[in-house]
Amino acid sequence: MAFIHENIILPLSDILSGESVHMHLKDLRKAEQWSASQLHDYQKAKVKQLLTYVATEVPFYKDWFHDHNINPAEITLEQMPIVSKDLMRQEGIGRFTAEHFPINQRIASRSSGSTGEPFSFYVSREAYSVNTAAKLRTWYQAGYRLGDRYMKIANGARHGKLKKIQDRVNNCLYVPFYSVDDDALRAILDLIDCQQPKFIRSYPMPLFLLARYRNTHAGYSCVPKHIMTTGSTLPDAYRQEIEHAFGCDVIDSYSCEGVPNTYETPVHNGYQVCGYYGIAEVLDGDGRPVNDGVGRVVGTDLWNLAHPFLRYDTQDLVEVRGGRIIRIMGRECESLVDTGGRRYTVHNFVGFFQEDNRPTRQSVDAYQVVRRRDGGITFRLVVNNQYSKTIERYIVDYWQEQFGKPVGIELVDSIPLMHNNKRLTIVDEE
Repeated sequence: MAFIHENIILPLSDILSGESVHMHLKDLRKAEQWSASQLHDYQKAKVKQLLTYVATEVPFYKDWFHDHNINPAEITLEQMPIVSKDLMRQEGIGRFTAEHFPINQRIASRSSGSTGEPFSFYVSREAYSVNTAAKLRTWYQAGYRLGDRYMKIANGARHGKLKKIQDRVNNCLYVPFYSVDDDALRAILDLIDCQQPKFIRSYPMPLFLLARYRNTHAGYSCVPKHIMTTGSTLPDAYRQEIEHAFGCDVIDSYSCEGVPNTYETPVHNGYQVCGYYGIAEVLDGDGRPVNDGVGRVVGTDLWNLAHPFLRYDTQDLVEVRGGRIIRIMGRECESLVDTGGRRYTVHNFVGFFQEDNRPTRQSVDAYQVVRRRDGGITFRLVVNNQYSKTIERYIVDYWQEQFGKPVGIELVDSIPLMHNNKRLTIVDEE
C-alpha cells in the first residue's frame, strides 16, 4: 500500500495540484546521506543564487544593495540585514515580494497569528512542495508511511475541494476543533477510538485538553503509534499528560514562516533542522551566534522565491547545546523577566500549575499571566471547588518572591482559545 501511495498516487496528486512533492521527497532521501561539508556546500551555493536573485527581483533588497554599493556576489548571508515582521509591515509586504515571479506559481499564505498579529505573504509552489516533502520525511523516520491512517485535529472546517480530495486519498481524517466543552472532547475521543488512527497531529493545547479528559474518563482504547505536535510550544507537563493518556510517544515540531522545518528526533535527543530547505541561525540580543544557551531563531528560506525570507527574525526563543536545538521555548515577547534578570517562559508556568506535587494541579483548570501597565503581575485563573484562599496565598507568595513585583489574582469563568486553537499563556498590557 505504501509503495502505491508513494509511487503512483503521490505523483498523480502532484500533477493535479501543480506541486512537486514526490520529486523533492526523493531528493531529501539523497540529502540525508550528505556529509556536513556537502550540506554546507549545498547551502552556500543556494545562498549565492538567492542573493543574486533578491538583488534584482525584490524591491527592498534591490534598494539595500544599491544604497550600500554592494555586489551580491561578494557578500555572505551573515552580512545581510536581519528583517522582522514589524519591518515588513512598515515597508509594506510588496517591498519583499518578487516583482516578476509568476502569479500562477505562488500561493497566498499568512502567519498563524499566535500573538494576535498575523500577516500575509506568498509561498512559491516549489517551496510548498519542499516543505511538505520535509514533513513527510520526518514522519517516515517515526514509522509513518503514505497511506497510513492519520488524524489531523485543527481549527476550522476544511473548505478547499482539492484539500478534501487529498485528505481522502492520503487516508487523513480531518477533525475541526471548535470548543473545549466536555461534549466536544468526548466526541473527538470517541471518533479516535472508532477510526483507530496510527498517527495524530495537532496543536499541543487541544491535545492536552483531550488527554486530560481521557485520563479522567475510563473506556478509551486507541493507542496511536505516535502523536505529532506543532504550532506552539510543548511544555513538559503537556507532553506527560498526552503520553500518559494515549500510551505513545509525542514527537514535537517547530515551524514558522521563513524557517526550515524543525522536528524532534524519534529518540528525543533534540531537534533536527531540515538544512535542505533552509538555514536556522540562533542569535543573542546582539546578533551573535549562540552555541550553548538561549537565543532567538533567525531563518533563511532557500526555496521561497515568491517572497524570499532572508535572515528573518522570528522572535522565537530556543535553547541550544553544542549548536543543536534541544528545546523550543516560545515567543520572545511571551516571556517575563524578574528583577534579577531571569527569564520565565510558558514552560515555567505550565510546570508550576501542572506538577503533581503542587496544590495548583487539582484546583486550577486554566490560567493566564498578565503583565500590567503598572509593572505588576496578575494571574487570571479558572478554578474549581478544590481552590481555596490557602492555595491563592501560595500562588501569590511564590510568584512575588520570584518576580520581586506585586502579584494579583483574578478569577474568571474562562480563558478562551484564540482563532487558531492557541491560548496565550502570557499577555502584555504595556
